[in-house]
Amino acid sequence: MEYKIISKKPLYHGFFSMDQLQVEHEKFNGGTQIILRENMERGDAAAMLLFDPEVDKVLLLEQFRIGPVLRHENPWLIEIVAGMVDAGESVEQAIMRETYEEAGFRPYQTTWLGRYYTTPGACSERIDLYLGFVDSRAPMGEGGGLADEHEDIRSFWVCQEEAMQMLADGRIASGAPMLALLLAFGCKGVVNR
Repeated sequence: MEYKIISKKPLYHGFFSMDQLQVEHEKFNGGTQIILRENMERGDAAAMLLFDPEVDKVLLLEQFRIGPVLRHENPWLIEIVAGMVDAGESVEQAIMRETYEEAGFRPYQTTWLGRYYTTPGACSERIDLYLGFVDSRAPMGEGGGLADEHEDIRSFWVCQEEAMQMLADGRIASGAPMLALLLAFGCKGVVNR
């Protein structure tokens, strides 16, 4: 199937950018249609679940997020290491930088878990997910994020079983940690087959 961008109009540029696009695309039942959509551009990101296999624990982070504030929900979300890919950086370089900045670790082994679009109906951001193997007793830095990026990050280790229970209980409500935990350790679905 084919598509073409007819026009792209910048609407906003700040922490993210917003563009309005007019796109013509083929339809499944034949013919084409023209649509008008807004797209938020943040760039690409990477996230990593840190895991110490010797003690069967994962490192979770907690930090303030603006999205839940607008819904009057708890804005301190439980997450994993994550950050934007800077200009001139590979995804792998970005996630290793973020792992050190936010958690104070440098994994001795990493495994790519996959890539997904965060909100494909309105945003072009993709996130690459990784599992990073570390020795929880040997951090190489303080972590906690960068002051000049206004990061205030609390990190804590939990056993794998507890992390999966937090996921099942809804205490983890952010996409990257949810998906990373499921891809790394499997999923007990609500439907038994």
